[in-house]
Amino acid sequence: MKNFFITMVLFLMNSTTVYLQEVAPKHQISINASKFIVLFNEQVSNLDLTYRYTLEDKNLNLRLATSIDLGTSETDISDYSVRIGADKLFKESDRWKFYVGMDANYSRTIAKSTGRLTNKTGLIPFIGILHHFGPHFSLSTEPSFAIFRNEIIDQDSFNPNASSIDYTFNFINLGQIKVGFHF
Repeated sequence: MKNFFITMVLFLMNSTTVYLQEVAPKHQISINASKFIVLFNEQVSNLDLTYRYTLEDKNLNLRLATSIDLGTSETDISDYSVRIGADKLFKESDRWKFYVGMDANYSRTIAKSTGRLTNKTGLIPFIGILHHFGPHFSLSTEPSFAIFRNEIIDQDSFNPNASSIDYTFNFINLGQIKVGFHF
């Protein structure tokens, strides 16, 4: 039994050494798991799919994210969103990575019952924390501060002031968990 435990410890140490010596994958696909894992009771518009590409610098990543939430009944709301941006690694230790970045955002929300469209454009600076479980799997979170320009277009209203433009500043993605696959 003692030999079995020694063998297991040596195997685990060997796999950790192999992980640290591997060349880091350049591609990452993450899916938002916040709809399944809830840390905070927060209603936020989370992106469902994110792609990251690591540049030759290895500290800089380009990003593309998207989400589609389609409502099928006449009273539902449909939401489409796309984000593009970059992030930069500022600290790495063991299996943890810490990075900062910014995304440019465009989204459109359509309320079918009222015919109201909302176009949202803005910038989303964030700080990211990523934990590797091996060379191919990770969990991460990216709490963000969003700056949005909201353009509301109400096509069916008789009120000339129904369409408007405003600006919002808010924290988003608090408690969001992303499950990542690296290749």
